[in-house]
Amino acid sequence: MCAAPKCFLFGWGACDDNQLGPHEQDSQQISSPQPITVPSRWTIARVACGYKHTLLLNADGEVYSCGGNEFGQLGRSDAPPDFRRITALENHTITDIACGAYHNAAISYTGRLFTWGCNSNGQLGREGDDSSVKMIRSLAEHRVVQVSLGLEHSLVLTDTSRLFVFGSNIWGQLGLGFRSDLPIVIPQQLMCLSGLPIRCISAGGVHSAVLTISGTLYVWGGNKYGQLGLEPIEMVAVESVSGSRSSIESAPQHSVSVPTAVKSLKGQRAVFVDCGESHTVVLTEEGGVFTYGGNQFGQLGHGESSKSISIPRKVADLMDNPTTQVACGRMHTLVLVPSLGCVYAFGAGSEGQLGTNTNTDSSRPMPVKGPWLRSGTSSNQSTNSPDVPLEVARLYAGGDHAYALTRKSTTKSQIVVEDFRVWDPMSSRSIATVCPQALDHLRDALTALPLPAPMYRTSSTCSESSDSTNSQHVMFASLRLETAFSSLGCLAATCLADNHFSTGRDQHGVDLDAARDLQQQLFRQLQPKNLRRLIEKLMDGVLNVARPNYPSIECLRGLMVLAVSDLLNTPRAPDRPNSHDSSHSDISAPIDKHSLSDSDWNESGEAGPFLVKLAGLPNPGMVLHGFTLAINQLEPAPSKIIDRWFARVQPRYFKKLVTNLNNHIVYILNMQPATADYERRSKEEGVRSSLELMKRLYRINESRQPPISYVSFYIPVVREKVNIDSSFLSWLRERESGGMHFFSFCDYPFIFDAPTKARLLSLEATLSMQNAVNQAERNTLIQSVMSPLLGYPVLTSTSPFFHVTVRRDFLIQDTLTYLTVANPSELRKVLRVQFAGEEAVDEGGVMKEFFLLVMRDLLSPIYGMFRCYPESRMLWFSEFTMESDNVFLLIGILCGLAIYNSIIVDLAFPLAMFRKLLGDKPVLDDLMELDPVVGRSLQQLLDYEGQDVAETFCLTFSLDIDCFGETRHIELVENGSNIEVTHENKSLYVEKYVDYVFNKSCEAPYRAFERGFHQVCAGHALKFFRPMELQSLVVGSEVVNWNELRQNTSYQGVYWDHHPVIEWFWEVLLVEFSVEDKKRFLRFLTGCDRVPLFGFTSLRITIQPMNCGDEYLPVAHTCANLLDLPLYSSKDVLRLKLSIAIQHTEGFGLV
Repeated sequence: MCAAPKCFLFGWGACDDNQLGPHEQDSQQISSPQPITVPSRWTIARVACGYKHTLLLNADGEVYSCGGNEFGQLGRSDAPPDFRRITALENHTITDIACGAYHNAAISYTGRLFTWGCNSNGQLGREGDDSSVKMIRSLAEHRVVQVSLGLEHSLVLTDTSRLFVFGSNIWGQLGLGFRSDLPIVIPQQLMCLSGLPIRCISAGGVHSAVLTISGTLYVWGGNKYGQLGLEPIEMVAVESVSGSRSSIESAPQHSVSVPTAVKSLKGQRAVFVDCGESHTVVLTEEGGVFTYGGNQFGQLGHGESSKSISIPRKVADLMDNPTTQVACGRMHTLVLVPSLGCVYAFGAGSEGQLGTNTNTDSSRPMPVKGPWLRSGTSSNQSTNSPDVPLEVARLYAGGDHAYALTRKSTTKSQIVVEDFRVWDPMSSRSIATVCPQALDHLRDALTALPLPAPMYRTSSTCSESSDSTNSQHVMFASLRLETAFSSLGCLAATCLADNHFSTGRDQHGVDLDAARDLQQQLFRQLQPKNLRRLIEKLMDGVLNVARPNYPSIECLRGLMVLAVSDLLNTPRAPDRPNSHDSSHSDISAPIDKHSLSDSDWNESGEAGPFLVKLAGLPNPGMVLHGFTLAINQLEPAPSKIIDRWFARVQPRYFKKLVTNLNNHIVYILNMQPATADYERRSKEEGVRSSLELMKRLYRINESRQPPISYVSFYIPVVREKVNIDSSFLSWLRERESGGMHFFSFCDYPFIFDAPTKARLLSLEATLSMQNAVNQAERNTLIQSVMSPLLGYPVLTSTSPFFHVTVRRDFLIQDTLTYLTVANPSELRKVLRVQFAGEEAVDEGGVMKEFFLLVMRDLLSPIYGMFRCYPESRMLWFSEFTMESDNVFLLIGILCGLAIYNSIIVDLAFPLAMFRKLLGDKPVLDDLMELDPVVGRSLQQLLDYEGQDVAETFCLTFSLDIDCFGETRHIELVENGSNIEVTHENKSLYVEKYVDYVFNKSCEAPYRAFERGFHQVCAGHALKFFRPMELQSLVVGSEVVNWNELRQNTSYQGVYWDHHPVIEWFWEVLLVEFSVEDKKRFLRFLTGCDRVPLFGFTSLRITIQPMNCGDEYLPVAHTCANLLDLPLYSSKDVLRLKLSIAIQHTEGFGLV
């Protein structure tokens, strides 16, 4: 059975003040590692070294000290030559210790911070000269996880990733943005680093360093020797706020008082930082060591005698084998390379602090000779043998002395040593995060009894019962999980992906699947009261205090973790009066899936949209609302980064966020009407913030690959809950008047479904028509008044209609004549069409047939204006047309008139046409729709992965086009015939090809067509449409739900839905007729064989009986969608007569 490893302590260097404790040599210095005498019952957990004193922490949480005591740094009045316990801490179990030059700090298992020693500049976090051990009361409400002490300043890190600073600020070493000779005695949070996921902190002599989880190093303070590692251009000017200038002027001019990122270390994957008095050492994930700063004694290890090096440089002598630990003394450096079984030292050696058996300095790494065991090996010797090799577990460096904590095993098993490259999220030195280990501990809490305040110890061995240890870990895990949600920095360190070191504009570094899964597991285990506390901490610590900017891109990862959280889920409607009220549920029961109603869980089994409600909070959308505000208030730089991240998340998460925002808006709209102004403002703010984020996501979705369906952004309930007509008219007035702009749903047209947009377009057209009618009436009045006065007729347009009379035999000629002479204002009147020699009055039906016939003839390929692509049967502008631009202008006017007058026309144009009309750019998919053969060929070119594109495809940037039997050569770019299509430029070739087909080849005809179209349809509502919606509006839909036709049919007279003749009618039409016959019937009845955008709900038909015999045919009144259906004697007669009727669909008469 394996025995626990025992710890052995070795020390070397200066010992003139007994800073090495009791040892065998009687001298002022020890130049090689010597065993330090400590009680055999101790298991040493930590060592901390000051300039001339040392602290020891054992596994029982007891602190011992020895060495110099001129400032009370030993925590007692005497200074014996051996380690003595600090009795002032005996009532506290300590988990970590730290030493500055002459002051100390200790962290208890409750996260309280105790300080003692020199307080010359407030470095103890209190006023006065008292050097005794005391708790810093201003930090009592925080749980401290790390503390690092410099010469006369202190850094403190809490479990919420908040950094506090205090002490001397002469060199700007507190990072507060100014230098001052007045000390900061009360701990101040460094707000400029708020939200940063901090991994470790380090205080040097007069400089400071903070390292983030993903390897970004921030530095500030004195930089006389380049110990900040900043380029000269990165140095910033600072302002003195001191009352006295004398001490400030003694500080170097090149100090930095604001935390600044070390750009030269970007991409090096830094994992640990330590500071000496004037130098800095950084350890990377791969085991590389970078050093910079003061080098008077060679403490940088580069083999140079230069005074300083200001840019981080990798230690070449350590590049072949990974380093796992580094430790900085005042002017020397220690590193551990376990694969070689070596501790290396370099720098000042006059006091023997290098442990090389000499008292000389070394500018290159030199091995510290000791009984070290190579990592990965084991000893076959007896444990009791004095020659058993040891393995270094941890290195510590002080002013001019050093320690090595070693372990030996009683078995042949390998010995595990501390590796600074490995980050343990459950370590007592780590900030709180949501991690699998914490969830594992939390599961045990479901059966645990209530315990006192959560406690935890250091990772070293503890002499307490396993039950007690487990209970403490359980409570610690529960606290850490709640704490993680109270800090953006903690969330930013949660569920990191393997590539998180590469976090940047295009990579957020979060494992979103893990983030979603861990949160779901957590919420299922929490009791409602605990979930409520977690949500309240999230709101108070993160969302309600969100900032417009953050110190690092890493901070934004916390928002990405929340973006996939079920806490954002919101129901679409408030609770009904008698529905289940979660606020009265058992708050002591876990939120288990089986205890919830079916509506609380979706079909996939994931937590449903009621977590906030289940926590007993009144507003189910409060977390989502806070999230939207946090995103919306970001400044442009971080906002663009978040947008790029959203553009790259999996579609399911993107769609879920859109759905949640959609639900939140619907929830607010479904609430009871507000009775007070503040309630109305609150509801409007909730809707507005969600719409603003949806607007961003909608824009992002346009460039996403693949995008989610734009239908996901629709909120049809807006049409039911809001007077959209009135809102639109008010919105139009505001835009046209340029007055104050108020909130309007019309600023977010992406939420309108196609029928709503069509409704607003029709409303705007009606408004324009009414204005035209009003103008005609004014003209009539002017004519009647002015003509008698002037003695001659005043010619003005007085008709409220735009009348067009055409002959069937000269349909195109007559139509173009009318359009050519028409004033643009005439085109915005209500269109009335009459076929010469026919009696019908145009109530809609005549106009339908007019557009059907005229567009059919105009778009016919025989005119040469449009080219028909046989495979798609679609039309596009001909590259070589003989017609003038004026003809295309008139065709555009006709298309605009059709929309303006709500007429469906059969335009066989591809989606690219409607894309261009709305200002969008056609893409390859549009070409694949128009010309599938060419489109597929271009796609194959893009998909081809080989480098031999030129040899395989033999293409150049040119085309050969057939022009009436003659081949014309087209250059896609200048000198394109001589430019081969290669792997590098194939995307450009496809882009230019598409651009030629849809733009360059038809530039003049299309521009004329577009001008004519917008001459009629130039309103605001048209811009609401997406290309596909506009296409459906113009040409209707070929997809017909014929059963819906029957559902939207009404009857008159003796007819009803189950009348025998009606039953026969539907059986013939829906069952026996072919699809083509069905379309003929639709054209016979309505004048068009396509269904409007609204579906049959907007095309209600009516069937009425005719009191006549079997010899009569059915009669269609297309203007009213009314069918006269005789009372036929049999189904066969009905089939025959209906078949004859639908074959004759042209011509009008009065019935």
